[in-house]
Parts: sequence; C-alpha cells; structure tokens
Amino acid sequence: MHKVLRYVSAALGLLVCGMVGATVVLFNSLGASPPGDGPVVLTPPMINERVNILVLGADRGLLPGGTQGALRTDTIIVASFDPATSAVNVLSIPRDSRVRIPGRTRLDKINHAHAYGGIMLAVDTVEQLLDLPIHYYVRVETNAFSRVIDAIGGVDYFVEKDMYYHDPYQDLLINLKKGQQVLDGDKAMQYVRYRGWDGDIGRIARQQSFLLAMTRTFIRPVNLLRVNEIVQIALSSVRTNIDGATVLRHLPHLDKVAADKVAMWTMPGNEGWINGASYWLIDDAALDALLGERFWQNTREETSAVTVMIRDATGNSSGQPVARALRRRGFNVIAIETSTETVEKTQITAHQRKDAAGQMVFRALGRGLLVSEAGPHSSDVTIVLGKDFIREE
Repeated sequence: MHKVLRYVSAALGLLVCGMVGATVVLFNSLGASPPGDGPVVLTPPMINERVNILVLGADRGLLPGGTQGALRTDTIIVASFDPATSAVNVLSIPRDSRVRIPGRTRLDKINHAHAYGGIMLAVDTVEQLLDLPIHYYVRVETNAFSRVIDAIGGVDYFVEKDMYYHDPYQDLLINLKKGQQVLDGDKAMQYVRYRGWDGDIGRIARQQSFLLAMTRTFIRPVNLLRVNEIVQIALSSVRTNIDGATVLRHLPHLDKVAADKVAMWTMPGNEGWINGASYWLIDDAALDALLGERFWQNTREETSAVTVMIRDATGNSSGQPVARALRRRGFNVIAIETSTETVEKTQITAHQRKDAAGQMVFRALGRGLLVSEAGPHSSDVTIVLGKDFIREE
C-alpha cells in the first residue's frame, strides 16, 4: 500500500506555518543534506520567477525478517507558485510513471530514482521529465502525518464510502464508515492509504480533496495560535532546503494565496503493461499542454521570438537533449556546436543587451551564470553548457 498524502500534508503544513509567520529559529535546522543523501545543490528562483517545489513522501519498506529497507518515495508532487498571480498549481505524479532516469540505460518507474540516487537524482529526473527547474525540495517521512493531524484538532471531512482493508503483515487495518466526520490522525492515515477499485489515480483524486480540506483546517485562528508547536511536529520528520530566509522572502506573496487559487492536477496518461510490469504511461502531448498553460514561466508565443545558440562544453554530448528541451518550450534553437574543451559551469549570455531573452532561457534551464553583453551576434542568447548541466538522450 502507498503511504500517500500524509507526507504531502505534513510538508505543506510546514509551508503554511511559514506563510503565517513562524519564527525563523524553527527553520535553523533545515537546509542540510539528509544522512545518506549526497549533496543537494539547487538554484534559487529569480525575483518574480515561479517557485517550484518537489514534495517527496518517503517510507522505509519492511524486508524479510521485519527489518527496515531503504527509503522509497511513494508520493511525488510538484507544487508551482506564481508570485505575479499568487496562483498555486499542484501536479501529482503517479509513482509508476514510466520515465527516463539520468544514468540508467532503460526507462524505469519514477519512484526508483530516489532509491538509486537520493534526493538529487529524484530532482534531476523530475526536472528532465517536466523541463521545469526545481528550486526547493521537501522530503517527508511517514511518522509526521498523524501527529500533525492530531495537532490541528483533526480534519472535518466527508468520507465518500465505507472503506475496509486488513493486512496483518503490515499491521494495517482500514475501517472507515461513509459520512461527514472529524478524522483524527489515525483515521486520516487510513483514508489516505486506502486503495479501491479505481487504483492509484482514484486515490490521488481523494488525496487532493483531503489536502484542500486539511489546508483550510491549518489556517483556522486556533491553529495559527499554536503554529510553533505544529511546526516542531512537522520538522521532526522533514528534510528540506527551505530555510527561514526563504520563507520570509516569499511571505509577502504567499500570504495572498487563497483556496480558489490552488489547482490540483494529475499527470495525464493511462495504465499499461510492458514486459510484465505495470506502468503509468504518460501522454506527452497532454502533459506539454498542461505545462505550457499552468507551469512554465513563459508562453510559447514569447519564447518563439528568442533565437538561441548552444555550445556544448560538457564533454558528454548534452547539446541535442538541451536543444530538444528548449524547442519543447518554444525557443528557436538555430545552432548546436560541440566545444573541444570542457568547462565546469554553464553560462548564458544575452547578446545586444537582450536581458529579457536571457532571463527566459535561464528560467527554462534553471541554472547557469547569466551575463549580458552589448556586441552584435547571430543569436539573441548563447548557452555554453558546462559539466554542471549534463542532459542525457
């Protein structure tokens, strides 16, 4: 069984608490790489740029003999906040989505990325899938959820049908009755773990509905008075690069977020079987349409006017994949060159002082040193890809 929205709810609870002014000292323990993970180095957003957060729900499965296994991510969600409109778009990615994981030779399930390479590989995989820069991550482990629900006094919620499931091996009993009720931590955990005939996608829809109800509960005055206690509970099982300074920087915009500005989406696609394994097969055309309308910073109409030259200095033939990613966003890539020498850091040069064009490219790539020059050039923007930006075929 998935361990699902409980992770996301605790993570978003942390962010909501930050929005309403939790003291910076509560965030001082954040920002370090979790034990067992490699370095997680992400580029923060530019001023007024969309803020993209990857939320990972992690759990340690049981191995034979009852010992705990490695962390696995059964919940993968991207939340994108637009400071210009205070709109939040949330994309749920089914854990069985068939994707390309950097460094792997074959397409694989997206939830394997974290098991293979920790948070950084999970970030790289999602960035490559969505052509969307990830600025922050939040990884939540299982035990935070029920404690946070209890801390906010439960969630008033309508359970749409009787739900029953018993698994003695996991010591799991789900036994909920249909109707309006206040779900405490234990019952809320039962609800978000339940998987009926409609499978993963039906469960995601229920989780999104519960998430909205939980968010409304968080912002009640009685809970705002207990914000420090709630944050401490959330932090007990959270790893993130969001620190106090980050919360304070975005607070003026986040404070304007209203329930009617939050939209929930599920990765478009269909269930399917390949070589005896079950996958969520992504509908690429529908995904691009959704990303273009709701998640990407600039429209294709804006990016189509920008000409781009790529010089590949990665030593790993990343020019063509990056060109395809930019063309997917609408940019006019006019040339791709391979450098005989490698460089460490990616540089984006806006020629003829076309700084707006340079910023569009920077936002699309999500990393690199952005510089501007006045001299004439055959393109509006030149990208010199360094070894910090290796993109595989």
